[in-house]
Amino acid sequence: MTNTTKYWIWLSLSIGTNNKKQKRVFETYDSIIDFYSGGIYEWRLSGIFSEKEINSLISTKLSDAQEVIDKCKKLGFDIICFDDSNYPSKLLNIPDPPCVLYVWGKLPDVDHRLSIAMVGTRSATQYGVMTSHVLSASLSKLGVVVVSGGAQGIDTASHLGVLEASGATICVLGCGIDYKYLMSNASLRKNISSTGAVISEYPPGTKSYPSNFPVRNRIISGLSDGVIVVEADLKSGSLITVNHALEQGREVFAVMGNINSRYSSGTNKMIKDGAIPVTSYMDVIEAFPQYKIKSDDVNIELSGQNNTELNNAPVLHKDNLNLSQTVERIYRCIGNEPIHIDEIVAKTDLPVSKVLQSLTELELLSLISCQQGRLYKLA
Repeated sequence: MTNTTKYWIWLSLSIGTNNKKQKRVFETYDSIIDFYSGGIYEWRLSGIFSEKEINSLISTKLSDAQEVIDKCKKLGFDIICFDDSNYPSKLLNIPDPPCVLYVWGKLPDVDHRLSIAMVGTRSATQYGVMTSHVLSASLSKLGVVVVSGGAQGIDTASHLGVLEASGATICVLGCGIDYKYLMSNASLRKNISSTGAVISEYPPGTKSYPSNFPVRNRIISGLSDGVIVVEADLKSGSLITVNHALEQGREVFAVMGNINSRYSSGTNKMIKDGAIPVTSYMDVIEAFPQYKIKSDDVNIELSGQNNTELNNAPVLHKDNLNLSQTVERIYRCIGNEPIHIDEIVAKTDLPVSKVLQSLTELELLSLISCQQGRLYKLA
């Protein structure tokens, strides 16, 4: 933190995150303090802000920013702003960088190291989880910083691969770092903070509003030289990160997948549209010769420690449930990995109405759980 920190926080609180005008202030004024001291007359004269934004600048108090600083000190979070020497140049050079980053841990030096974002579906298959884990661990062994979003599925597997390889990873959240988001991953975020960093543009206490996550994706790609999409369907939110990457001039990679899997439909289409296909970590390394990373093979052995997703757990169906023949048939085709209702219909060759009725019965019996996107798995 510096003597300008509270002024940048004040600006962020005033006009909001994901606002390109933050960067315009940084580029126009020698100091954020000069901008603040100029007052209403200077803010209007600058021609940067709307009248609504000027009113927000007026109504936001500097003491509000100081309260955020005090809370960060209490929680042990660092704050990095535009004019700090350790603000990443990669991120600063995107069209809409955040003027404030809240940091738990130590932000790796992405400006002098190859940094790769790894993203994909939350409802990852075993193939996607294993691929993410192996790729991230292999890249990490070569000194690459892996950036992801801390969500379930591909994100989690990517972070865990880095941790198992004793590397550095950055987790970019769409909420305040202290907010109780996805508490099943709380220990993961703590482990990330010990060797890398958990970061957010949102001040402590900010809830995980759905609209925050597409916005934070520009930071994931902005901190990176390239983005790898491991598994994604045609409507995956990961494609938002890809769009940011393309706008920012980043390389885009996609892992080739099973042509019969909906979770590879998005990545396979990306390859068809020009993304660099990934069959091993070397496909990524070779795209960035400027980093002069040696192409020696790295030996990654997966222990799967602290990652239940990586364990080949047997599918355990309960017996003697007194289910009807139809419901039993549907129950037996659902396993540990999420399966889409369309696949259930195809496997059982039953009418959709019968499948839906049976799935509802199984949910009421707490034998299966329904996830977003009409996906089902054993409870």
